[in-house]
Amino acid sequence: MEEQEYKKMDALETEHWWFKAKRQFLAIVLDSQPPTGRPLKVLDVGCGTGAVMNFLRARGYDTHGVDMSETALAYCRQKGLQVARSTADHIDFPDATFDIVFALDVLEHIDNAAEAVIEIKRILRPGGLLIATVPAHQFLFSYHDVALHHKRRYNKKTLRALLSPHLTIERLSWIHAAILLPAIALRAVKKLVPGKNTLSDVGESSPLVNRVMGMWYVAERAVFKMCGHLPWGLSLLVVGRKKNE
Repeated sequence: MEEQEYKKMDALETEHWWFKAKRQFLAIVLDSQPPTGRPLKVLDVGCGTGAVMNFLRARGYDTHGVDMSETALAYCRQKGLQVARSTADHIDFPDATFDIVFALDVLEHIDNAAEAVIEIKRILRPGGLLIATVPAHQFLFSYHDVALHHKRRYNKKTLRALLSPHLTIERLSWIHAAILLPAIALRAVKKLVPGKNTLSDVGESSPLVNRVMGMWYVAERAVFKMCGHLPWGLSLLVVGRKKNE
């Protein structure tokens, strides 16, 4: 990811409607899991500037994070978070350390994502979960993905093929349904505009837009919680479980 994107992320992800919506989808997934009677140890792979880690810590998890960017880790340390430098395909923790591993908008950055999935499986305890999100629809690959250093976008078939040899897939759903058509239109228009785009589409959002989009996501979350999935979306969310071996 470009260095300027980390600065944007840290400034926006607490209140921006897109980041808040992603955490709200995660909350639904986490609330659907049976209680364990003990604090869960979780790892955020590609933790960025730490908003998800703060969210998980506030929920009472024993929260750790890794990222390959020292810039991102510096933001996390300023927030008092437990982080270390690692890549997703070489995570510096012993086998069977974590109950849940999060890889949120991470797998699309890795040349060989299968190696990262195998590594995540290694550090999961038996019965542990991988919760991942990825950008969807390869036809949308654009300047936005280049700015964020994406290698690819996914569909259900390619994401299932990546995970199913290693984990049991318990949920696979589209998310961010409302913004799929606007995103398609925006990318199409920008392709026609002269000049080179070097920044992602993530930008400052006014309080009014945050409020309006937040109201829309109430409906999305209700459908997701009731049905377990959404019928379309700009991203995919997957939950995979490590078998008891």
